[in-house]
Amino acid sequence: MHPDPGPGPVLASDAEREATVERLRVAAVEGRLTLEELAERSEVAYLARTRSELAAVAEDLPLPVRPPAGSPPPSPGRGRTAVRALIGDVVHRGPVPGAEHVIEATAVLGDLILDLSAARAPASGVLTVTAWAVLGDVTLVVPEGVETEVTCSGMVGGVRDLTRPRPSAPDLAPRVRVTGVAVLGDIVVTHPAAVHRSVWRMWLDTHRTRPISG
Repeated sequence: MHPDPGPGPVLASDAEREATVERLRVAAVEGRLTLEELAERSEVAYLARTRSELAAVAEDLPLPVRPPAGSPPPSPGRGRTAVRALIGDVVHRGPVPGAEHVIEATAVLGDLILDLSAARAPASGVLTVTAWAVLGDVTLVVPEGVETEVTCSGMVGGVRDLTRPRPSAPDLAPRVRVTGVAVLGDIVVTHPAAVHRSVWRMWLDTHRTRPISG
């Protein structure tokens, strides 16, 4: 007599995936996840087939707390900060202090490289970067999995979006919106030089021991 193998894995629903991504977004707003981590985990959440795979994406995050009934919604932040390269080159990696919604990236007679991988995700899920490249270049490094919108103009300058499009961009995916002007300079939006699979994507692949029939 063979032992009962027990119930198999339970498939996750679209609503459960959306709820997990919303939980990740709240954690990013609270400073628990960077923009890169939010993008990586959101991708795995949308690809998760089972509830156990989905639960693992947020198992190190606190459970969401419901606000008291009748409490007013939180007011939107107005965080704005500036990163500048003036008559010289600047490379900025790591968090951008005070950048809750808008970053002003300016290069005048110099080059600015701004890596947004460790940027904090705003409550709206959209981070706006206003780039000004005057006789210099502004290069924005955006992590994989983040959707980009580039609406810059060039006056004897160039604007290049070198990011790779996502096959499908869910509404809750983090987004970086880039605006600005290039005057005798370039505005470049790109991914990190090395194409890599996130640790969460690799975890998902290694923990799938057998295919799940749909």
